[in-house]
Amino acid sequence: MNSAQDAGAKIGRTYPDVWVPDEVLMKVVRAQIGPQIKLQKSSEDRKAEEWGATFAAVTTLAIIAGALAVLALLPESVVPVFWYLRDWSPLLGLGSAALVLLSIAAGFARRRAERTARTRHAASVRALLEAAFHGAQRALQKRRQKQGMPLDQHNQRGTFAPDPMRLGVTPRGAEELVAQWMRHLGEASASVTAFTGDGGVDVVGARYIAQVKHFTSNVGVAPIRELAGVAATDGRGPLFFTSTGYAPGAVEFADRAGVALFVYSAERRELLGMNGRAKTLMIHGLG
Repeated sequence: MNSAQDAGAKIGRTYPDVWVPDEVLMKVVRAQIGPQIKLQKSSEDRKAEEWGATFAAVTTLAIIAGALAVLALLPESVVPVFWYLRDWSPLLGLGSAALVLLSIAAGFARRRAERTARTRHAASVRALLEAAFHGAQRALQKRRQKQGMPLDQHNQRGTFAPDPMRLGVTPRGAEELVAQWMRHLGEASASVTAFTGDGGVDVVGARYIAQVKHFTSNVGVAPIRELAGVAATDGRGPLFFTSTGYAPGAVEFADRAGVALFVYSAERRELLGMNGRAKTLMIHGLG
């Protein structure tokens, strides 16, 4: 299972489209990993082979016994070599019939064993492909956290995007910048809140609230948890914006809590979606 995850991770590290949809990624994993899967024989496979050998042996004995019973009934002038078996013909016939019944039973047992073996084999292959898929997903997620999805690759709505600010912005200027990005994405009423008493919310709109951290280090879990708690009470969608990036634990928590994570650059006039929720909003907008 670990080797399947490693093989999937290799796909995730090298696949050219970091934002490849999951259904396409699964097809790639099946195409590349599927032919490499070589499973050892399971107990079900061995049982199917044993029943197959039993079926073949019993069927052969039934044919031999039946043939001897028939030959023993023929005139001595036709097959003199089998004449001495004439007295044993009834027993040979009964034995042949019994062996036929055993052969039928062994055939059914073989079919059941083969069906069980195929089911087990398919389940094992499916588990290995899922492990490879999850390995590819995790590798892609790491790349996404570093790279993000640029906004200019997708359709936007609303007002014009902010102009580049070559000298950067102050923390308050970052909030104004984020409000403009939100309006650009379709949240037309986005505006900056007051300096105090905002409960961790820096920008508000009709459908979304946002927290902005103009940090020099990656954002941890605590600020995102705070925003998620406010959003749970407020009812509007939570958005988080920072100028740096996010710790892995922060991204995992945001994914569970439904918080969209963005990274902005005032100098480069750039906005990146850093998790799945942000990616969806960048594609479809905030409207």
